[in-house]
Amino acid sequence: MKIAIILCCLLVIQYALTFIQVRYYRKSMDKIVSRYTQKEGYYLFSGMERRQFRPGAIAMLVVDNQYIIQECHVVNGFSVLSKFKELEKYKGQHVGAVLDSVQENSGEKRKKMPAISSALAKAAENALLSISKKNISMV
Repeated sequence: MKIAIILCCLLVIQYALTFIQVRYYRKSMDKIVSRYTQKEGYYLFSGMERRQFRPGAIAMLVVDNQYIIQECHVVNGFSVLSKFKELEKYKGQHVGAVLDSVQENSGEKRKKMPAISSALAKAAENALLSISKKNISMV
Protein backbone atom coordinates (compact mmCIF):
# COMPACT_ATOMS: atom_id res chain seq x y z
CA MET A 1 0.00 0.00 0.00
CA LYS A 2 2.84 2.40 0.86
CA ILE A 3 4.53 1.71 -2.48
CA ALA A 4 1.32 2.59 -4.35
CA ILE A 5 1.03 5.90 -2.48
CA ILE A 6 4.69 6.72 -3.17
CA LEU A 7 4.29 5.91 -6.87
CA CYS A 8 1.17 8.10 -7.09
CA CYS A 9 3.01 10.97 -5.41
CA LEU A 10 5.90 10.60 -7.85
CA LEU A 11 3.50 10.71 -10.80
CA VAL A 12 1.86 13.87 -9.47
CA ILE A 13 5.26 15.50 -8.94
CA GLN A 14 6.37 14.50 -12.44
CA TYR A 15 3.17 15.97 -13.91
CA ALA A 16 3.66 19.24 -12.02
CA LEU A 17 7.30 19.57 -13.09
CA THR A 18 6.41 18.77 -16.71
CA PHE A 19 3.69 21.43 -16.62
CA ILE A 20 6.20 24.00 -15.32
CA GLN A 21 8.75 23.05 -17.97
CA VAL A 22 6.23 23.27 -20.84
CA ARG A 23 5.03 26.64 -19.58
CA TYR A 24 8.62 27.92 -19.49
CA TYR A 25 9.30 26.60 -23.01
CA ARG A 26 6.15 28.29 -24.30
CA LYS A 27 7.03 31.58 -22.62
CA SER A 28 10.57 31.50 -24.05
CA MET A 29 9.26 30.69 -27.51
CA ASP A 30 6.70 33.52 -27.37
CA LYS A 31 9.43 35.94 -26.31
CA ILE A 32 11.57 35.01 -29.33
CA VAL A 33 8.62 35.06 -31.74
CA SER A 34 7.51 38.51 -30.55
CA ARG A 35 10.75 40.01 -31.90
CA TYR A 36 9.90 38.83 -35.42
CA THR A 37 6.12 39.25 -35.63
CA GLN A 38 6.20 42.33 -37.90
CA LYS A 39 8.99 40.97 -40.11
CA GLU A 40 8.51 38.61 -43.03
CA GLY A 41 10.83 35.82 -44.05
CA TYR A 42 11.86 34.64 -40.57
CA TYR A 43 11.02 31.21 -39.21
CA LEU A 44 11.36 29.50 -35.84
CA PHE A 45 12.49 25.88 -35.73
CA SER A 46 13.09 23.66 -32.75
CA GLY A 47 14.71 20.33 -32.15
CA MET A 48 14.43 18.15 -29.06
CA GLU A 49 16.60 15.31 -27.85
CA ARG A 50 15.21 13.20 -25.03
CA ARG A 51 17.40 10.80 -23.14
CA GLN A 52 16.22 8.27 -20.59
CA PHE A 53 18.96 8.36 -17.99
CA ARG A 54 21.02 11.28 -19.24
CA PRO A 55 20.24 14.97 -19.68
CA GLY A 56 18.25 15.95 -22.76
CA ALA A 57 18.25 19.20 -24.72
CA ILE A 58 16.04 21.55 -26.70
CA ALA A 59 17.32 23.91 -29.42
CA MET A 60 15.44 26.80 -31.03
CA LEU A 61 16.68 28.49 -34.21
CA VAL A 62 15.37 31.63 -35.91
CA VAL A 63 16.29 31.38 -39.59
CA ASP A 64 15.66 33.74 -42.52
CA ASN A 65 14.82 32.93 -46.16
CA GLN A 66 18.51 32.70 -47.06
CA TYR A 67 19.04 29.94 -44.45
CA ILE A 68 21.04 32.28 -42.17
CA ILE A 69 20.61 31.79 -38.43
CA GLN A 70 19.48 34.97 -36.68
CA GLU A 71 19.20 33.50 -33.17
CA CYS A 72 20.09 30.19 -31.54
CA HIS A 73 18.86 29.25 -28.06
CA VAL A 74 19.46 25.97 -26.24
CA VAL A 75 18.49 24.42 -22.93
CA ASN A 76 20.22 21.35 -21.55
CA GLY A 77 19.70 19.24 -18.45
CA PHE A 78 17.41 17.14 -16.31
CA SER A 79 15.92 19.85 -14.20
CA VAL A 80 13.07 22.26 -14.78
CA LEU A 81 15.46 24.85 -13.39
CA SER A 82 17.50 24.78 -16.62
CA LYS A 83 17.14 27.97 -18.62
CA PHE A 84 17.54 28.79 -22.32
CA LYS A 85 20.91 30.24 -23.24
CA GLU A 86 21.73 32.00 -26.49
CA LEU A 87 24.61 30.53 -28.48
CA GLU A 88 26.33 33.42 -30.25
CA LYS A 89 28.73 31.21 -32.20
CA TYR A 90 25.97 30.07 -34.60
CA LYS A 91 24.52 33.53 -35.19
CA GLY A 92 25.00 34.66 -38.81
CA GLN A 93 26.00 31.21 -40.04
CA HIS A 94 24.29 29.19 -42.76
CA VAL A 95 22.12 26.37 -41.43
CA GLY A 96 23.90 23.82 -43.62
CA ALA A 97 27.31 24.85 -42.28
CA VAL A 98 26.05 24.51 -38.71
CA LEU A 99 24.60 21.10 -39.48
CA ASP A 100 27.90 19.99 -41.02
CA SER A 101 29.97 21.25 -38.09
CA VAL A 102 27.69 19.66 -35.49
CA GLN A 103 27.78 16.30 -37.24
CA GLU A 104 31.52 16.53 -37.90
CA ASN A 105 32.34 17.35 -34.27
CA SER A 106 30.03 14.67 -32.89
CA GLY A 107 31.14 11.72 -34.98
CA GLU A 108 29.10 9.37 -37.13
CA LYS A 109 26.28 8.08 -34.93
CA ARG A 110 23.52 10.38 -33.70
CA LYS A 111 22.92 8.29 -30.59
CA LYS A 112 26.47 8.98 -29.45
CA MET A 113 26.12 12.76 -30.00
CA PRO A 114 25.80 15.06 -27.01
CA ALA A 115 22.17 16.03 -26.48
CA ILE A 116 22.73 19.69 -27.48
CA SER A 117 24.40 18.68 -30.75
CA SER A 118 21.61 16.27 -31.59
CA ALA A 119 18.91 18.86 -30.82
CA LEU A 120 20.74 21.46 -32.96
CA ALA A 121 21.04 18.95 -35.81
CA LYS A 122 17.31 18.21 -35.69
CA ALA A 123 16.41 21.92 -35.69
CA ALA A 124 18.82 22.61 -38.57
CA GLU A 125 17.42 19.72 -40.62
CA ASN A 126 13.88 21.00 -40.02
CA ALA A 127 14.95 24.47 -41.17
CA LEU A 128 16.60 23.22 -44.36
CA LEU A 129 13.64 21.06 -45.33
CA SER A 130 10.89 23.54 -44.48
CA ILE A 131 12.45 26.62 -46.06
CA SER A 132 13.40 24.73 -49.22
CA LYS A 133 9.79 23.49 -49.54
CA LYS A 134 8.50 27.05 -49.12
CA ASN A 135 10.99 28.40 -51.68
CA ILE A 136 10.08 25.71 -54.21
CA SER A 137 6.34 26.33 -53.82
CA MET A 138 6.84 30.08 -54.30
CA VAL A 139 8.45 29.61 -57.71
